[in-house]
Amino acid sequence: MKKNVPHVLVAEDEVLCALSLSFDLQKAGYRATITHDGWRAIQADARDEADILLTDLQMPRLDGMDLIRCLRAKRPNLPVVIMTGRTLERGTLDEFRGPTMCISKPISDAQLFSALRSLLALSITTDRENRASSAVPSSLNLALS
Repeated sequence: MKKNVPHVLVAEDEVLCALSLSFDLQKAGYRATITHDGWRAIQADARDEADILLTDLQMPRLDGMDLIRCLRAKRPNLPVVIMTGRTLERGTLDEFRGPTMCISKPISDAQLFSALRSLLALSITTDRENRASSAVPSSLNLALS
């Protein structure tokens, strides 16, 4: 397991789509874990935390929205790329305050990798800022608040 390689957790119930995503992600240098529903994605993430979630919205057992809620309950800043074939109503994603992007199916490699790079870069920047602020002595932290 290479830790410096971004780990993408994929939740996609369409088997051929999931296999294609896995192939494309690995070819591009990502480490991919493929699951076919939200429950399996939660279990896979518990075993090996992902750096980013790539999820469909409509899946059996646990849909993408509930999957995002469950994973973000533990890690609010987990980057999420939502893949969907349906039109989302305005405000659907407003409840997700963490880094989230939505791309429409069918997705191109360019769309996918652009979204992954953008969110992972944002995540790295956020992590650095969080570490820097936590390195400030608590008495100074209180003064800054």
